[in-house]
Amino acid sequence: MHAGHGLTFNTVGGVARIAEVVELNIGHFLVGEAIFGGLAAAIARMRALMDEARAGVGAPAGRRTKGAR
Repeated sequence: MHAGHGLTFNTVGGVARIAEVVELNIGHFLVGEAIFGGLAAAIARMRALMDEARAGVGAPAGRRTKGAR
């Protein structure tokens, strides 16, 4: 399953915890957020939130969650 529409820093954790989700499409949010703090910072923050959420799912972080690489 793929997800992504409407994901933000505040909502990504709950969605990333769903084991069936294999891809998060978050580009639109990241580009918008980059206006305020830079693209690298936005990507790093989102990646950390996704990895933290996936740590409890049992899948290697980054393996099942795409989009912020």
